[in-house]
Amino acid sequence: MFYLLFGGILIFSCFYLIVKSIYARVKGEHIASRLTSFSNENGTYYPVFNFNYQGQEYNITGAVPVKDPKSFKYQPGDTVNVIFVPTNTKYVDIEGSYKDFLYALGFFLAGLVFMLIYFRSR
Repeated sequence: MFYLLFGGILIFSCFYLIVKSIYARVKGEHIASRLTSFSNENGTYYPVFNFNYQGQEYNITGAVPVKDPKSFKYQPGDTVNVIFVPTNTKYVDIEGSYKDFLYALGFFLAGLVFMLIYFRSR
C-alpha cells in the first residue's frame, strides 16, 4: 500500500509543478533584469537580479541554484529576461529555464516506478 500511496503523491506533485510552471509563464511578468551578484546560501549560490516593476525596484534571488558562479551562463552585469510573479517577491525564474518541467518528469517517472512495484507485487 505504501508504494501505491507514495507513487500517487509523486504523480500528483508532477502535475502540480506543471500547472504552477504554466501559470507562472502565462500570468507572470516577463521583464528584462540585470544580474547583479550571487548570494551564497549554505554553500549553494543563487543569482540575484535587479529590475523595476511598476515604479518599484526589486533585488530578487533566482530560483535556479548555481554550483559555481564562474560557470554560470550569465555573469554580473548581463541583462537577463526573468519571469516575475508579483505575488512571489522571493524568487524569479529565468526565461528559458525548464527546471520545474524536469523535476515534474522525474517525479512522474519515480511515481510510475512505485506504482508498478505495487501492482507487480499483488
